[in-house]
Formats: sequence, C-alpha cells, structure tokens
Amino acid sequence: MFLLGVIVTATTLNDQVMLNVWIQRCIGVLDEEAIEEAILQTLLFAGFPKTIEALKQLRIHFPVKHATKHVGNHKRAGEETSQIIYGKYHSKLKKTMDELHPDLTRWMIEDGYGRVLSRSGLSLQEREISVLASLMTSGMVNQFRAHVRGAFFAGVSRVDIIWFTNIFQCIIAAELRAAFNQVTQEMLKT
Repeated sequence: MFLLGVIVTATTLNDQVMLNVWIQRCIGVLDEEAIEEAILQTLLFAGFPKTIEALKQLRIHFPVKHATKHVGNHKRAGEETSQIIYGKYHSKLKKTMDELHPDLTRWMIEDGYGRVLSRSGLSLQEREISVLASLMTSGMVNQFRAHVRGAFFAGVSRVDIIWFTNIFQCIIAAELRAAFNQVTQEMLKT
C-alpha cells in the first residue's frame, strides 16, 4: 500500500519526476493495473489535469492501457460502496451534501463512489488508503477525517492506518502534520 500511496501523492502534487522514479520502482512489485487504477481514482481528489499528466508518465513505462471498465449500475454501486465507507454516518453525509447542493450528492454517489471507487483493479482497502494519501497531500483535513473512518470501515486495520498516515507525515506541509495526526488519533478511537 505504501507504493500506491507514493504514486497517488506524486499524482496529487503533479510531481512528474517523483512519479517517474516511483513508477520504475513499482515495476515487478505492483501490478500495472493497480498503478493505473490508483492514478485514475486520483481524478476525484486532484482533478483531470493532474491525472492526465500522471497517466502520461505511466505510459512511458507501461505503453499498453487496460480496457475500459464499466460498473453496471453506477447509482447502486455507489450507494453500496459509500455505505461501506461511511457506515452509520452514510445518511448524515448525504443530508449534508444535499444541503450544499443535491447535484453534488448525486455526483458523489454515482460518479465518485459508483464510476470510480467501485471499479475493479484495487480492493476497497487499497482505494481508501490511496484516498488518504491524496487527501493528506492536498491538505484536505475534513475529508481526511471521514476517510480515516472509511478506511477502517472498509477493513484496513488501525495499525495499518496509523503506520500509513505516519509514513506520509513527512510529505505533507509541516503546519498540517499536527492536524492530520490529531484527526487520525481521534477517528480511530471511535
């Protein structure tokens, strides 16, 4: 999971040099599809431009792309995946998003959780750990809070979450380290 986190971090930062070096280090260790999926899902957290640039680096090392994946019913798949990640907080999340804008709720469920996070190629645990790396890298403390719990609900152990987030403390801005560490500790007490 560490290597996926580094790939996602480099994508989120749009650090082409870092990405190129770490893609090379992943060869023979990570499945090519896993690297591709980690980059593709970063679209949700870093945007199209950074994802496009990361995929360009991936194609240098892996010129052949995998076939298009289609999750049958995006809404149903998104509901199921987001229910796992948010557990008893799922209804509250949807209500909060609806208050911001109902289209945001629909896009989050159908696109974010249905089209992207429900895809094959990575386990839900690997996806959630990758989400944590992207959120830490981009300084998104509030969303990180929800996804620490989500990683736990998806089956990532407390020890693995703490280990992973501690490793990535060195990458994030110094002024954010205490906030992310506090959130990790708070969320894993519940």
